[in-house]
Amino acid sequence: MNTKTLLSAQLSTIAALLLLVFGTACGALAPEPAATLVVPTAITDMVQALPTAAAPPRATPTSFPTVPSLPAVTATPARQLDPIQNGNATATAMAEQSSPLPTAVPPIASNNSYRVAFVESNDVLNVRSGAGVNNGVVGTLAATDTGITLTGATAQVAGSTWVEMQKGGMRGWVNGRFLTPMLNETAFCSNEAVDELVAALKTAVGNQDSTALARLVHPERGLRVRTSWWNPEVRLSRSELDTIYSSPTSYDWGVHDGSGLPWVGSFTEQIQPMLVQDLLAADESGCNIILHGNTAGLVRLPDGYEAVNFYTLKRNPLPDAIEFDWGSWVIGIEQSDGAIYLSYLVHFAYEI
Repeated sequence: MNTKTLLSAQLSTIAALLLLVFGTACGALAPEPAATLVVPTAITDMVQALPTAAAPPRATPTSFPTVPSLPAVTATPARQLDPIQNGNATATAMAEQSSPLPTAVPPIASNNSYRVAFVESNDVLNVRSGAGVNNGVVGTLAATDTGITLTGATAQVAGSTWVEMQKGGMRGWVNGRFLTPMLNETAFCSNEAVDELVAALKTAVGNQDSTALARLVHPERGLRVRTSWWNPEVRLSRSELDTIYSSPTSYDWGVHDGSGLPWVGSFTEQIQPMLVQDLLAADESGCNIILHGNTAGLVRLPDGYEAVNFYTLKRNPLPDAIEFDWGSWVIGIEQSDGAIYLSYLVHFAYEI
């Protein structure tokens, strides 16, 4: 064997040995299986603790008791009342009418004692020998005279009741319109019939009910109305009042304060708006006291009116209005023939 052949055999032997060694090593380095992901025990417990969502249970129908049928209800139409015009505002008429006033109420203790009424301080009431102005004058009564008694004798003359009276040693006849009972003030102010009359007045005005207003007034004495204490008196008879809200009759109410312009017009045009504004909207009342606000004018009753008991209804200014925006109505209430009647209405407001 030559040297080249021997070298080749040796190299082959070495290669075989190397193949055997590396083959065994490669079998030891076989690929390992992929690592398994281990979830932390705390999170596993948390997941397992979560409730399993379940479909909501189907509702079971509930039986309700049968409701008995109600009887049919018949609607009653509401009363339709006419609105009251007051400038640009419309006041709603009162919906409910107060109970009718009694035709007569128990007299408010007068003890048959009378006083002169509605006679001006510079005038007198003539006492005559008989009923009527055609009889001679036998004496006079001053505007403030009190303690007059009646004998009970009466006579009708020209639509007026004349009564025989006596004061001291003087005896004679006077027109009964100028006498009024002397009533106890406490008894008057606490008399429920007086409250009923005031309420009835407000209802009549609110409903513009001429007949209801006329019913509150004495059939013979009528109603005296003044737009202010110093303006002239307008005396409305019961027959006039019976149609006062529909009547176009114009009256002279005097003059307007400040401007001095004539105050002329019908009751509905001139007096009703003042009644709506200050009588129906009144928020204060008083008995035998004139309630009033700030004014530069005098506040007093006309001569002779103080002889009759009265109530005052006053509308005070609204919180955002000026202090001079107020108004009052003084309501004279007189007793006659065992009943009480509306005697006069006098308006008060701010004057310059």
